Order: sequence, then structure tokens, then C-alpha cells
Amino acid sequence: MRHLIFHLTALLLLAATTSAQAPRSSFINGREHEGEALTCDLPVAQQIKNIGSAVDGQGMCVMSSIEMAAHWQGLEQLRGLRDWCARQPGGAYPGKVDQQIRAFCAARKIPAPDCLQYEGRDPAPILQLCDRTGRMTCMTYGYSPRYGGTIAHMTCCPKYNGRWAVCLDNNFPGEDRYEWMPLEELLRRIKYPSGSGWLFVWLAPPPPPIPHN
Repeated sequence: MRHLIFHLTALLLLAATTSAQAPRSSFINGREHEGEALTCDLPVAQQIKNIGSAVDGQGMCVMSSIEMAAHWQGLEQLRGLRDWCARQPGGAYPGKVDQQIRAFCAARKIPAPDCLQYEGRDPAPILQLCDRTGRMTCMTYGYSPRYGGTIAHMTCCPKYNGRWAVCLDNNFPGEDRYEWMPLEELLRRIKYPSGSGWLFVWLAPPPPPIPHN
């Protein structure tokens, strides 16, 4: 039994170390690659570039991502959420996000839409379900060659299926500025460097699929 415990402990440490290793390759591309297209093809006009808080200059990447996801899922009543939150100190965490969404909706006298937040080491099932149901996930993003090292950032996931996953980064909006990578690579970046990630998802239905003849 003592040997079994040792081996299990070693495996857990190895898994934790692997998940915290600096992630690997990705590339910048447009809306399609090798026959795979974005699940959540948010028009450029609806994408939001990150800004700093008017109070302390800290980035508003969390609310920029969350409002972009709201645009995709037709939550028109939430337009202006990011800029409203930017009148407060920047930076965010799950509890602060809940509080700010409730406060924004209370100020506008509208119901707060349903959402889901996840923190943990296995974000893949939620990413898969969101992609399958056409919802845009907001996700922590701890590394990209664009930044040259570890970052504390929140972005959107417009695709997680097939061979490729995609990151829509609010610091780099645009039709030809999506970051493509293998699915496992995106999981590593979501959990990097702590080994745990944070996801945010609006539960409102996505837009209807584009008809094809």
C-alpha cells in the first residue's frame, strides 16, 4: 500500500508539472483553416478591443470577453457592460464578475441573464458542450507567443472541435487575427501556469445557424 501511495503521488506531481509547462505552438489565421471554420463567427464590428480601467489603468480583458460573448448570444441588453465596469478598478475574478453583472443589470432595471462559471483542472467538457451548442466560452489564457511569456489574461473561444481550437484575443480583434492551435494546446494555455483554469459562459441560446443550400 505504501508503494501504491508513492506511485500515485508521483503520478499526480508529474501531471501537475506537465500542466504547468510553458505551452507550445500556435499560429495566426483567419476564420477557416484546413476545412475547419469557426463555430462562433462573431463579426468584427461586434468584437471589442481591450482597454484599461479609468480608475487604475488595469486591463478590462475579462469584461471585454464577457461582453463579446453576450454580443454573440444576442444579449443586446448587456451592451455597454464593459465600459460601465471600466469606471471601477480593473482586474476581475469570479465573485467580482457576478457582483458587477448584478449591479449593472440593477442599474438598468433589467434581469441578470443566467451564466455559468467554472474553476478547475478539467475545462474540456464545458468547452466541448459550448462548441456543440454554439455558445462562446470566455477562458483564462496564460501564455501566447504574441506576449513572449506568462500572462494573466481572459479571452474568448470561438472554436473547440475537430483538429483545431481557436482563441479570439481582445487585445488583437480582427477577422484575420485569430490564434489557432491543437485542442490540447488550448487546454494547456487555459490552465497555465497554475494548472487550473476559469471559464465563463452565458446560458442564453446562440444565434440560429446560417442556412446552407
